[in-house]
Amino acid sequence: MRRLFTSIALVSFAIASFAGGLLTNTNQSASFVRNPARFASLETDAIYFNPAGTAFFKEGWAFSVNWQMIWQDRDVVNSGKTYKGEVYVPCMPTLFAAYKTGDWTFSGFFGMPGGGGNAKFDNGLPMFNQMGAGLAQTINPALSAASKFESTQYLFSLQLGAAYKINDNLSAYAGIRGNYTSLSYEGSINAIHPANGSNVANILALDLTQTGIAFAPILGIDYKVGNFNFAAKYEFRAINNIENDTKDFSSEALGNMLGTTNLNGVLGNLAAHPLFGPVASKLVSLEDGQKFRYDAPAILTLAASWDIIDRVKVMAGYNYYFDKDAKIESLIGKANTMQALTRNTYEILGGVEVKVTDKLLLSAGVQFSDFGVNERYLSDVSFIDDSFMTCVGAKYSFNENWDLNAGFCYANYAHGVSGASKYLRKTYNASVGVDFRF
Repeated sequence: MRRLFTSIALVSFAIASFAGGLLTNTNQSASFVRNPARFASLETDAIYFNPAGTAFFKEGWAFSVNWQMIWQDRDVVNSGKTYKGEVYVPCMPTLFAAYKTGDWTFSGFFGMPGGGGNAKFDNGLPMFNQMGAGLAQTINPALSAASKFESTQYLFSLQLGAAYKINDNLSAYAGIRGNYTSLSYEGSINAIHPANGSNVANILALDLTQTGIAFAPILGIDYKVGNFNFAAKYEFRAINNIENDTKDFSSEALGNMLGTTNLNGVLGNLAAHPLFGPVASKLVSLEDGQKFRYDAPAILTLAASWDIIDRVKVMAGYNYYFDKDAKIESLIGKANTMQALTRNTYEILGGVEVKVTDKLLLSAGVQFSDFGVNERYLSDVSFIDDSFMTCVGAKYSFNENWDLNAGFCYANYAHGVSGASKYLRKTYNASVGVDFRF
């Protein structure tokens, strides 16, 4: 029973990032989806990936509008049974704008560098079903348990800043990003009659939303020499405080002991109960108005690009996420879940672009992500392991001011194992974007 409710603490990771660290989406443009090695970019999406590089833009305005569709399979295999989970994001938009005048370039970015979708486990999860069965059998030894779970996570960001061209080779950037976080969790665990599948009692029902706002400075530098371009960026940690808006937190199974099915504000009455006392003290953090930390980690990016010849460019990058320094408090007991990690995340990226004609450019790239997860971190609601992502796509230039980007990428993850559960995960991403200048 205790493990059941403790495991709910990890629900906040039900939707992890699609391309990036444990908590970060770096897939912020269609150009990224066709080639992820974008962190030394001097194109319009440099506003996010290499903001210091915007100092080398052409005079005037630059804009980019991007749309992504993402779907993800997240399956848990336990005792020969597969619990299928699906994440679907029909529209993930990103917008870029910059204005260059003289040595200064002022820029802005809007996107979702975290979350961005809805995860559903219509057949529940093994940890919920197994542990829920323990409480169901205290009602009647013949009963079993069934669960459903759904989680939605959005992190919207607005970034504003300015780059300064120090000389023909060197530029620097300073900016700030504001994050708005919205997390929601809805699920239930029910006692089920094994003969006819009827619902006998509600063990636990939860409908909870968390919101918060955070800010983080961003610094960047870009250096051009010959056919090479080098870039570095550091995003500071965004310290984020979020608060519960608990609409439903109830249990028919505990109703007789408490005198009410509503668990909000009454769990203290169970403090002395030999079975439920320790659990009740942890469940208090699900009550309305409780506050948590949900930081966005600091990130260091290092990247380079090389124009080998006029029509061929190669790119490389390295991203380091300070995940263990970020504080993420769990829903149950408010423990800092990031301390379970073995180490921080790092990524290695590579890409190539070939200009087939004056108008058509083809590109491809790869990204390897090494997460510091271990068996202690992995769970049925929080599983991600090392991944390898492959991207392909094209850019078509209608003229010197209008470009169309399209890309597709596929990420395959190592199969994580924790106890009796095996975790399978795959991500697919299709994207289209338009860049225009005047």
